[in-house]
Parts: sequence; C-alpha cells; structure tokens
Amino acid sequence: MCSSYSAHRFFIHIACVIALCATRCLDAPHDNPYDPENPNKAYLSINVNELGLFDLQGATVSLIHDGSTVQSDTSNEHGSLVFAEVDPGIYYLRAEATYFSAVEQGPETLWAGFEISRMIEMLTLNFDDEMPGVSTPHHLSSITGMWEIIEDYGQPEAHSIPRVYRGIDSSPEEIALSLCDTAAQYFLIETKLKVEESSSENWRTGIVFRYQNALNCYRLLLSPDTIQCYSLINGQLNDIRTVERESSVGVWHTIRVGRRQGEGLIRIRLDNETLFTLYDNIFLGGHVGLIVSNGDDFIPAVVDFDDVSIDLLYSYIQ
Repeated sequence: MCSSYSAHRFFIHIACVIALCATRCLDAPHDNPYDPENPNKAYLSINVNELGLFDLQGATVSLIHDGSTVQSDTSNEHGSLVFAEVDPGIYYLRAEATYFSAVEQGPETLWAGFEISRMIEMLTLNFDDEMPGVSTPHHLSSITGMWEIIEDYGQPEAHSIPRVYRGIDSSPEEIALSLCDTAAQYFLIETKLKVEESSSENWRTGIVFRYQNALNCYRLLLSPDTIQCYSLINGQLNDIRTVERESSVGVWHTIRVGRRQGEGLIRIRLDNETLFTLYDNIFLGGHVGLIVSNGDDFIPAVVDFDDVSIDLLYSYIQ
C-alpha cells in the first residue's frame, strides 16, 4: 500500500517537472541572433555601382529568402538603398538595372541587431535595352569603322538575347574600333564575340587596351589560327606574344584581359583558359575597347559582340 502510494507521488512529480519544462520552453527568450522571432532585427545597407566606379541610380534590388522576395527597393542618386527591420536568416540579393545583366549575390547571413553593408557591381553590358541601329551604346563610343546594335536570337545558350553589338571593318586602311568612355589604370574587360561566316578570310578581332591614341595602345587579336598580342608605340607595331589557336567563325568565343590592383601583370584568357601574361610596363592607364580588322583586305570583317563586362577598379575585393 505504502509502496503504491510512493510510486503514485513519484509519477506526479515527474509530470509536474515535464509540464514546467514545457512552459519554460514556450516562454524561452528569443535572444539568439539567428532566431527569426528575435525582437532585434537586421539592417542591410546596399551600394550599387556600374563598371566598378560610378554610383548607379535606378537599380532595383530584391532581398530574397527561401525563393521569395521579402523586400525590394530602388537605388538613389548615390547608388544607395536600405533594407531595415529584416528578420534574421539567410538571404540572397538580386539586382537589375537598365543596360546591364542582372546580378545575384549570396548567401548573406543577416544577424539580429547587426548592421551590414554590401556592394553590388553592375559590370556586364548586354545591349538588350539598346535600340537597334544605335552605334554608341551605354559607356561605349564608336571611333572608327561601322558599329550598330542589331537583333540576334541565335544560340541563346551562348549569349544574352535579343541584341548584340556588331562591328564591321570594310576598309583596307583602318580598323573598326569602339572604346569605353572612361580610362583606368586597373581594369578588366571580357567579351563574347562571334565572327560572321561572310567575313574576310583574313579577319582579326578582339580587345584593345591601354589605349592612349591611335598610335599608342595594346591590341589583342584573335584570328583563324592564332591569338596575338601587339604593342603599338608611336605607330610602330611590335609582336609581344603569339599563341597558335584555331578559332571558328559562326561560334561564340569569350576573350578576357585584366590588370588587377596589386599586380604588375596583364592576364590574357580565351574561352576560360589562361593563355599568357604580360608585364605591364609600357603605358600607364588608358581606355579599353573592342576591335575588328579585315586584315587589310577589301572584303569586310563582321563581328558580333555581346555580354561585355568592364571593371575599371579591378581589385581583389569583388
């Protein structure tokens, strides 16, 4: 009898302890910085720039959690916007702006009670917001030859559609050249390009960089059988490096040149492969741009460019 009474009291005691623990769990403080019910919310400050240098007004930035947009805002004249009172958690950022390809960043961990700043760089000109026939799209200026925005819906897996920037060199005496409107000491330029099948057999195309004037610059030229880098100094053309490499017409290629802050080298890449590096010891600063040549032929060279990425403050912090 006594034993049964003791056992009953023991089970009552255990039940009370469990109930007390459950009550305390329900009333547990939400002070963990990751807890979405924490009364102290996160604060996220964003700055959006273009080409690494200029504050970009009018960019739309979305804050995304679990695939859904929880906040969205537009950058002001200083390229700034703020997401306030954000629940702690893991988020992604997506930025969209006229003339540029959309940028996605993340994951970003936002902690309760913390103020976090992030930078978004809009670098890739996709030409899809330009009007057909325009020769000087955003941040680019045609210097010589013929340049225009045209429609190209082909090979959508290889480039952004529907528009590209076409360069035509039809003169045996000069090249077709389009330059970025701002010079820089440190830079990255990457472009997709496709040589039209109707082009001269002597076609050459690629990137010009460290451009001072028509007589002083570097030229990186892709041809049917090689990729060559020249320096042009006071009108004298000097072959710096030649690599044998076949490139087909009608196919999109990606060519990239970069001089990063803190390095003394210019790095050359083709189709995601580093080909060679150059010591940057001839010109200090200059413009970057796109180039088309028919190889002094009378048959035009026609090249389409797309998804041109330009970073004029090419640093290790991206």
